[in-house]
Amino acid sequence: MQTKRIRINDTAYFDTYLLHNSKEYNRGKKRPIVIVCPGGGYAFTSDREAEVIALKFNSIGLNSVVLWYTTGDKVKNIPDNALIEAAQTVNYIRERTEEWLIDEENVLICGFSAGGHLALQLATRWNDLNLAERVGVSSERLKIDLAIVGYPLVYQEKAFSIDDFGFGASLISQPLTANERFFGEREPSEEAISTLNILTHIDEQTPPMFIWHTTEDKLVEVAHSLQLGQALNEAAIPFEMHVFEKGEHGLALGDRTTARKPSHLNNHVAKWFELCEGWLRPYIDHENKERSACDETRNQRE
Repeated sequence: MQTKRIRINDTAYFDTYLLHNSKEYNRGKKRPIVIVCPGGGYAFTSDREAEVIALKFNSIGLNSVVLWYTTGDKVKNIPDNALIEAAQTVNYIRERTEEWLIDEENVLICGFSAGGHLALQLATRWNDLNLAERVGVSSERLKIDLAIVGYPLVYQEKAFSIDDFGFGASLISQPLTANERFFGEREPSEEAISTLNILTHIDEQTPPMFIWHTTEDKLVEVAHSLQLGQALNEAAIPFEMHVFEKGEHGLALGDRTTARKPSHLNNHVAKWFELCEGWLRPYIDHENKERSACDETRNQRE
């Protein structure tokens, strides 16, 4: 495996997990790649939703990178700053599809909680001309082909209480207020709040999605995923959603790999990854794609 840390700027970087180009099997085969965005309330990035997730995708034949976007209240308006860093990561990958043997038709993004919000930001805004201009590339260079999100933050309906420092503030010596962290100002405008609402950005170029959540999630309520699914349905965007009855926020893989405490173990929820792989296969398996195309052509002729 090729592992390397690549700097985006002074406060952000990503780690690569590129599968070995073996002489014995799949030599020269291009593989999909997934960008993993850990959660952490935009205050920090959680190890439980980072390398272990990347390695899980490696185990089913995908390349992966973990994006350690800027947190720790080093900048204001962290979601917007993280969006730029995610876009720069995609551009870096697309510049190296031949060198890294990346399937250019399968650049995926995966995120959890606030990292799910970041993943959704790029999945729904990759074609935003303003974003492309800020990164200095064409929109096509930022394209996300598939998105995978777990218990994602989808919207913030109103400004936070002016004194609220928000999730993860105890880990930061001099935290911003939640409004400064999320919107860049202590008293954000309605426009600033709307910009972070993923539901306002879904259009016909939004990629297919896999979504999972639990109904017992108290930190990000399941309504976020349900409304996301409804918006995708209205836009005729393919998606698969699994809502599990039991389980708290932040389960990650739901198994011993990512468990920090007994309540992080949930054998039923842990099936989400197997379900996700089943959803992925028709999209990333080119042999199946070619077979389906042949079948469709044959049916049209008949």
